[in-house]
Amino acid sequence: MHYTTRDFRVRYRSFHIFMTLSIVLTLSACDIGKSVDKVTNTLTDSTSAAVNVLDDAIGALNQQSSSWQSVLTDTIGKLTTDTQSTIRNEVSDLLSRGVGTAGAEVRCDADFIGNRVREGLIRIKAKLLGQTVPPAQPVFCQIVPLAVDRSLVPQRLNKMEFYGYNFDTVGAIKVSLEGAGTKADVTDKLDKPTHYAMTLKFGANGVQLNDKSQRFIVELNGIPFSTIGVIQPQTPVCKTKVQTIDAGKVTFVPPHTRGDTEFGGHGPNVYSKISLQKTNNALSSTVYMKAVETKSDWTTAEGSKEFPLYTVDPGWRINSIVGTTSTSHNYTDSNHTNDVFNLGAGGPVSRLVYVGDTDGKEAGTRTQVEATFNPIRLELVETADCVSAQAVMSLQKSNLISDAVKLRLAPSVGIQMKLLQQ
Repeated sequence: MHYTTRDFRVRYRSFHIFMTLSIVLTLSACDIGKSVDKVTNTLTDSTSAAVNVLDDAIGALNQQSSSWQSVLTDTIGKLTTDTQSTIRNEVSDLLSRGVGTAGAEVRCDADFIGNRVREGLIRIKAKLLGQTVPPAQPVFCQIVPLAVDRSLVPQRLNKMEFYGYNFDTVGAIKVSLEGAGTKADVTDKLDKPTHYAMTLKFGANGVQLNDKSQRFIVELNGIPFSTIGVIQPQTPVCKTKVQTIDAGKVTFVPPHTRGDTEFGGHGPNVYSKISLQKTNNALSSTVYMKAVETKSDWTTAEGSKEFPLYTVDPGWRINSIVGTTSTSHNYTDSNHTNDVFNLGAGGPVSRLVYVGDTDGKEAGTRTQVEATFNPIRLELVETADCVSAQAVMSLQKSNLISDAVKLRLAPSVGIQMKLLQQ
């Protein structure tokens, strides 16, 4: 095929145009890529900064939960960028909820609220990182009264009050009324004016008690949480006893959450908290541990796990845990050997054994805490048709028991209280 000079000029001009367009498009793509990278890096940096702020707040609440208001206020002040506005709003909402709980006639103490706030921050952090967000669970701190003197209903006693947190969680709370072999669901009689307070009214527009009514049962997610006895003319005082539990020891390996998996001789700073909690028929312990590298990429292993410790025998329920219910501890690791701390008898845990840094990769696999428990004392109450001595004494203090009932139950209350003090 023969090409003329004009053909070469046309082909050269076309090639030149093609190359010019290619270069322009390539440069544009680079600029676009740089812009995307810049935006991505900005978002990543902002997320990392927000996570660091939340981690600081969670750590502060672990060590001093009663200072939750100042911790949250400080956290809001540190979330300053536009990309952190959503997180800032969620923390502000958490602060408002905590203030509301504290204002509910101060039924919940500061440590209780601080623990709920810490869990709220953990939920916010999980959402920010795209992790599975643990559902908000209702938590009760007080029920008033602890028993219902039917002779006072509804003239002097027209409602039962519940104080706590996250009462707006749909479907988690159920209240039933038992009596004479029957069980009636009265959950629809609950009034929830706020997420931290509920009332159960008595009378024509609420729950109507009769001479067969024995007790209210409060359930959380299908598990009985609390029992409120109904005092009838013949209701006796429940038998009570103290049971000492040898819970042994538990071991927890927190999952890897940040950085690489190697502490590399940089700490880590370690914090743990072991707490006891109960339902009507079981005792368990929640173990929390956080290990953070002191420099570099801040390798972190952090998490918590609940361990079952004891199940009560049929015919009895756990009324309370006697003594301190949590142990907190922190230190900075400085070697590759196990770190042992003997804590004595001041709390639920007598001994902690940590694996912090090792001679290889450890976060999420080898870093751990082993907790050995002191003997745990539980106050148990029989589950028959009766009322506990503690409930009767509480009613006396709040003037929610008739003189006749108080006089009838006084001898039995005195006997049971002496048994508990032995």
